Amino acid sequence: GALNKVNSAVQKSQDVKKTLEQASSTVESIDRAAEPITTQDSYFIGRTVASNVLTEYKLYTASPKATAYVNKICKAITMNSDTPKIYKDYCVAILDSDEINALSTSGGHIFITTGILKCCNSEDEVAAIIAHEIAHIQLKHATTAIKTVRTTEAISNSATMAKNYTKQFSNLNQEEKQSADFLTSSSISMMNVITETGYTKGQEFKADEKAVSLMADTGYDPNALTDVLKMLKSKSSGEDSGWGKTHPKPETRINSVQKALKNFTFTGIGRDARQSRFENALAGIK
Repeated sequence: GALNKVNSAVQKSQDVKKTLEQASSTVESIDRAAEPITTQDSYFIGRTVASNVLTEYKLYTASPKATAYVNKICKAITMNSDTPKIYKDYCVAILDSDEINALSTSGGHIFITTGILKCCNSEDEVAAIIAHEIAHIQLKHATTAIKTVRTTEAISNSATMAKNYTKQFSNLNQEEKQSADFLTSSSISMMNVITETGYTKGQEFKADEKAVSLMADTGYDPNALTDVLKMLKSKSSGEDSGWGKTHPKPETRINSVQKALKNFTFTGIGRDARQSRFENALAGIK
């Protein structure tokens, strides 16, 4: 009887210790989630997400000219913005997919599909799509989404997604393991946002509003964003995929964009030159 009591006491002591360790782990997760995500963190999380994107989509390599073209558009827009430089600069890649879509990571990686490029009728429309993704990056929407998801997971003590990945990090010290867990779970969170759940409506409206400003500041016709949204509306079907899956309905965005457009005017200067560039650079895709 005495031995059983001792064993029972030991078991209870171990249970209490385990509970305290779990509580401590949860508190550490909450503390980590509350920490600001640095520009360096944003880049490496984004790079991991970009790598995941390229496992799901095939990179378009048939026309280096087309890739150089979309990167020049991106460069022109960012150079005229209030955030011309980020940790490792902006980069645009074309995905060989009929899906009508574009997405970006916190690291400055922007992906645009051949499917959505085929639907564009001008350089201004291509610029509108790229400007929208640049806006998400500059407004730090991806990192905001990560912090929200991670805090929710930590509080519910369900932030165990990365635990499945930590076996490969068994030789790391505690701090290194926490960093590895943070990178992995943050990447999973961001990948889920940009490919599945999408940003909040408020964030999408903010990105559209900033895209209008970015385009106007660069000399593009900001009205082209409305044209893109009308195109998306006409292409949308009952089956949600691509932009339709991760963005609010085009008609609600059109109303929001039209309000933002009232603050800008466009002269039309350089339209012919841009059209010529557009037709020449994307001839292989169109």
